[in-house]
Amino acid sequence: MKSYPMLVLAVVVIAALLLLDTLKPSFLLHQTEYDAIDSLRPYALVLTGEPRETPTSYRYEAEAIGVGKVLAYIAKDAGPLNIGDTVLAKTRIRRGGTIGDFDYGLYLRRQGIVGTAYVKHCQLKITNYELKEPLQKRLYRRLAEGGLSGDELATTGALTLGYKEDLDPALRHRFQASGAAHVLAVSGLHTGIIYALLIGLLTLGGRARPLYTNWFGRIAISFVIIAVMWSYAWLTGMTPSVVRCVVMVTLVEIGKMLYRHSLTLNTIAAAAVLILMVRPLDLWSLSFQLSFAATAAIVIMAKDFQVKSWIVGTLIISLAAQLGTLPITMYTFGQVSNYFLLTNLLVLPLATILVPCGLVSIALGGLWIGVWISKVTFALAWLMNHTVGWIEGLPGSVSVIHIDGGMVALLYAAIGMGWLTIHKSLWWLIGVGASAITFCIWITL
Repeated sequence: MKSYPMLVLAVVVIAALLLLDTLKPSFLLHQTEYDAIDSLRPYALVLTGEPRETPTSYRYEAEAIGVGKVLAYIAKDAGPLNIGDTVLAKTRIRRGGTIGDFDYGLYLRRQGIVGTAYVKHCQLKITNYELKEPLQKRLYRRLAEGGLSGDELATTGALTLGYKEDLDPALRHRFQASGAAHVLAVSGLHTGIIYALLIGLLTLGGRARPLYTNWFGRIAISFVIIAVMWSYAWLTGMTPSVVRCVVMVTLVEIGKMLYRHSLTLNTIAAAAVLILMVRPLDLWSLSFQLSFAATAAIVIMAKDFQVKSWIVGTLIISLAAQLGTLPITMYTFGQVSNYFLLTNLLVLPLATILVPCGLVSIALGGLWIGVWISKVTFALAWLMNHTVGWIEGLPGSVSVIHIDGGMVALLYAAIGMGWLTIHKSLWWLIGVGASAITFCIWITL
């Protein structure tokens, strides 16, 4: 019988964090307590993020001097503001209440945000703070300089750099409704593409195999891969899904140094433990939850199928990932994309080509070959956007289903017992039926 010590440790760590969450200790809330919360007083707000438009204002990430990180909603009549501008205004920083069953204030605190500030009239704008433009933004500009524009530029920026500030809400909705939202979020798919490219380049397409035959070559190449992957994680903002993938790549590469080459549940659990030890609040991040649920489902379910057909392999992996994340997406978004298999079959090949093309476009800049690759990148992004738009427009593309935490547990129980039915005994089918019947009764109440 296989032993999974890291999986057991991961369960213990997660259980401990969930228990601590009931007590709301300060270390789980980024030390965002502020005595003058909700009081009217003057503040100096240093804008640190790109604006996002709302119907009546622009939302900026800002640093309230002496207070901490806030979300500043500034009226549009204040004029265009830039990163590094300081707004002096008399306002209130509010913690945030609840939206339905969603505790927005707690959500903000878990992100390290003290609260929100609404600024109707700016008293003064100064630019004494010269904040350097983020690297993501500068590289995004290189994509634009290469000839990309509009939705195609926004899609390429999201896929390659994790820069989603310019994504049109309608475009976001098309990706969500078609089941391709995971493509826009830099995650295991994107880092996996880069990892595969690195392996191919450093081993000359598999012709040279220093990873397995030469000790020095194996160590050197593993260090190069680890360094490049962590650099990419830093470039894309160290989001939980990217960190998860890069930590797993690091563990796999360390395993290669020790002549252990497999990706197992222990590897996934070890990555989860390492991340939660450093960033415990990631446990409540949707990106973290979806990323680990999808990866664990693929390792558990898809590994049993040995197929040579790329199409069949893509469908199996897509189905496993969908089953692993289905309860979470239904609970969070209240909807299910019915054509997710078709979406992945059409979109994943485009993403596999678009990501390296986008990175090459950034690297080569204004060189003639870079311009031509930018044209290819634009065409791929255009095709991807229109593909998800076509799938969204199909009849019955989305089913609206709202579930609560208990139903999430029931669905995971049914999925788990379904797997046991296939691998262990048909008696587990009774549990699947019982869970399904209970779920159907519960959802109609």
